[in-house]
Amino acid sequence: MGSRNDNTSVNLCEHENDKLLGAGNDDNLNKTKYVSSPVEGSDLPPKPSSPGVEGRSNTPNSHSASSKSTDAKTEDHNMKIPNWRKKILKFTVTLMFFVMAIGVIVIWTLHEGGGEIMKEDGVFTFDIDELDLFLNLKESENPMKVSLGGTDFKTIVKETSVNDKCDNPSNKYCYVLADGTTLNLQSSQIFGVQCYHVNWKNFTSFIPEDCIELNHGYWYGLVNNQNPSKNTWPIQNMQLSKQSILSGYNKGFGDVYEFYWLSSTGTSFYIKGDVAIQLSFNQSNSNKFCISPISRENFNFLEYAICQGPSMKMAHQGTSKAFGLQLDLSFNNTDLQWILDFIWDTQSLGIGDKDDLIDFIVNATSSNNLSCNLLEIPLRFEGYFGDFKISSDISQSALQDLKNLKCNLLYNVFPVSSFESSNFISGIRSNMFVENLFSDATYLLKYKNTQCAVWDLWKSNVTQFLVEELSKLVGQFNIKKFSLLNVPSDTLDKNWPSRTKDSVYKKWLGMLGNLTSWPVFQETTFRTQNIPSALEILFKQVPNEKNASQLCLSNNIPNILTLSLYGYPLLVSALDLSSMDNIAEPEILIRWLQISTFIPVMKVPVAAFIRNTKILKYASNEILSLHRSVFSEIDLSKFLQTSDEPLIRPVWWIAPQDQKTFTIADQFLVGDDHLVTPILCSGQRTRDIYLPRTADKSVWQYHFRNGTIRNFAAGGWLRKFRVDKFEIPYFTRKVVLPISDEK
Repeated sequence: MGSRNDNTSVNLCEHENDKLLGAGNDDNLNKTKYVSSPVEGSDLPPKPSSPGVEGRSNTPNSHSASSKSTDAKTEDHNMKIPNWRKKILKFTVTLMFFVMAIGVIVIWTLHEGGGEIMKEDGVFTFDIDELDLFLNLKESENPMKVSLGGTDFKTIVKETSVNDKCDNPSNKYCYVLADGTTLNLQSSQIFGVQCYHVNWKNFTSFIPEDCIELNHGYWYGLVNNQNPSKNTWPIQNMQLSKQSILSGYNKGFGDVYEFYWLSSTGTSFYIKGDVAIQLSFNQSNSNKFCISPISRENFNFLEYAICQGPSMKMAHQGTSKAFGLQLDLSFNNTDLQWILDFIWDTQSLGIGDKDDLIDFIVNATSSNNLSCNLLEIPLRFEGYFGDFKISSDISQSALQDLKNLKCNLLYNVFPVSSFESSNFISGIRSNMFVENLFSDATYLLKYKNTQCAVWDLWKSNVTQFLVEELSKLVGQFNIKKFSLLNVPSDTLDKNWPSRTKDSVYKKWLGMLGNLTSWPVFQETTFRTQNIPSALEILFKQVPNEKNASQLCLSNNIPNILTLSLYGYPLLVSALDLSSMDNIAEPEILIRWLQISTFIPVMKVPVAAFIRNTKILKYASNEILSLHRSVFSEIDLSKFLQTSDEPLIRPVWWIAPQDQKTFTIADQFLVGDDHLVTPILCSGQRTRDIYLPRTADKSVWQYHFRNGTIRNFAAGGWLRKFRVDKFEIPYFTRKVVLPISDEK
């Protein structure tokens, strides 16, 4: 790559010169640091004259005779040169100086292979010597630094012979190490954002680690559904030590729906492809976000893009269009009328509760004017994983009663077969399961505490078998929707190294969606934004961290906002009773209903309402009524077909320049007109609310339960705003029209 000794000496000289001449940041001093003569009015004493030389005077008039003669001739000669010639001579000398200076710079640049720093497009700068990428942020003097490869990579490049010639002309910089590891860099502009693409591949002995400094702005982009009470929005205060992360279902870390992060500086970070990475975030207060690839067979690469937009909102819109983080036209033929009614969650009911279930549905539909709509079949009634049947423990008469009540059924599908299933032995004999990578034996894993094998959808006989079995269920019972439960990601990585996680989910969703009506429900997923599906958000009852005697809802708003930015609009709000011994504290149930009003799909727990029948009337008269009003006003079907914006939005979406909105984690918007400000804890009656300012002249209207409407000015806090137990805390944006001067 050429010697850098000359460059080092030049930098050193400049550095020493600045130390001698520049004592601080005084602009006036910097302007005059090369001037040695005293300035008029200065307090500095005049420069003392040097000691005289014997036989020669130091005064101007004490020249020797020969000197006088020479000076006289020179003076006469100067007097004979016209002023215009002097000016031409001065201009010529100056021009020659600049030409020579430019020539030196050009030669130096060619010699050094591009110079120390190469400016790309005003947004990105790549430092060839240090192998660092810089984002020149609009509102900051200091750029955001991205270190490429780590210390080992820089040492290898500087101390060994590295091929830095690009075979592909679209790449701006390329490095090929001796072991075959390749780094390619290129920039592009698409959908209003400037992106820099970093592509590592063919790594063997060397594993790179790239780190982004977190000194600038706030970052968003992690879903923690394993422990939602630990969620942070933004994720700036989160400390995550280096750990392996797989796409899709992750037992310890939490499900990974997307590899995408967004910063309030208008910077986005997107990892391409289905990769396994090691990730750390602010580990040991390092203030760095670092990723490194995990080498796998057929997945020996890491490719990502860093993009910069004019604002956080515009950066997200451009990035989501560029990489498919938005809705697909396949929603055009999706029937969404069912979201305007409750879905009945029966998972906390036991086998002996089937009569109570029938009685509850009869009461709900007759006395509370509710529809049975969609009822989830309890897992206890589905037999073993992979049986694809409804247990005989629920009688045919009970199923007929549900059918008479116009209940459509939601059936849970497991991507595995339990060793106890009636289909397990025949599946092994017919080679229907994923095999161990190093043998022909069926790969077994522990799934939900049961030994299971995974259905191999890449085999045509497996797909045919599953379609036949599920079609029997649809025909025999009134099944209208399927719900796909967790696909075990670790199994895919170990035994399906050539099959990406998004393609696995898409195969399942495509099969299930074609058997019933879209969308398909999913417990978790990875990059299936282009397929109509509904993702579940599970709220839990947890003790208040500051007061253990007070019960609260887990704050799932960061998860809701992140999934919405990922491009999943159809979110399903559910309440996990398993964390409550299957008993919900009544006020927690009420507060969950209030926040769920503004989530597209509400999956209400039957077991909780069997014990709290009075709350069911409140849910019917006020909660469901408002839910229908909000999503009918939005016209959700039309929105899903035409909009490229998230349905549920962070508060900064309508106030992208207001930094107060960047850290608000307990409020959200539905569209631009509904601001939701929920109460999360039992016994809580007040909260602080921020009303964002909008581009137009708007006020925020609050509808009290007694029918009173009050307007509040936008752009400030409401401190200790009172919200009574049955009050649904939300505001509606109203544009204030100017008063006309016409009479």
